Amino acid sequence: MNNLLAVVLGIGIAQASFADERTNRFELEAGVVSTQNMEIRGFNQGNATTDWQKTGLAYRLEYWSEKAGGWNYGVVAQPLSLSYSDVIKNRLDAKGRVFSVGSPGTLLYEFPTVRFSANRPLLTNDEGDYLRGGGSAILRFARVKLSSGVTGFSDTNLILIPVFNLEARKSLGAGWSLFTRSDFLPGVDGNLLLDGLFDVFLGVRKKMDPSANIDIGVRTFFGGYDPKKADDYANRIFFNSVVVRYSW
Repeated sequence: MNNLLAVVLGIGIAQASFADERTNRFELEAGVVSTQNMEIRGFNQGNATTDWQKTGLAYRLEYWSEKAGGWNYGVVAQPLSLSYSDVIKNRLDAKGRVFSVGSPGTLLYEFPTVRFSANRPLLTNDEGDYLRGGGSAILRFARVKLSSGVTGFSDTNLILIPVFNLEARKSLGAGWSLFTRSDFLPGVDGNLLLDGLFDVFLGVRKKMDPSANIDIGVRTFFGGYDPKKADDYANRIFFNSVVVRYSW
């Protein structure tokens, strides 16, 4: 967590010095994340972790270098680590291991990310409403550590994923507005949604003063992959978070 925050702060300070007429903004997010779906499934097998549930704390820190009418550049750090405990619901053959139905199991699931984003105005009006579009590069580390009795495996993966970025605001009056920001990449070689990557925030924003806002809303994070290979496993996730965001 500390290393991720250091990356955000360090890159943010460096970006702040490269251009004139830019505004530096920090955004801190905290809330509760819950599991809607955790899927670990072997080749041509059912989901071994059906209905495995876990709730935890969610954190996110963002730095943005903004320019009215121009490009905004952001750096985002978002850790995610959840530990599950349940029973194996369907047989799993993966990584040279066999997990039997009904045996107790534990799962450590980690998915921290650092992302670098840029977007520019696509639509604006005189009321301050806007739609911005661009892209992000998400550097994500994933760890799946599944154990059951004397068998288990620990699998890690580090990858850089290019995704689309959209941001929009709609004024509601009296300092209130609807606000959304998302990074997403639809799946192209399988299920459009479940084999892609989607990270979407939607909420209401209250302007506290000319430079500070509070957002209350929901963050949905889902996606996955299915290699469709014997002795490998598919992993699909769906998390919902209720969060509060403060920006200044």
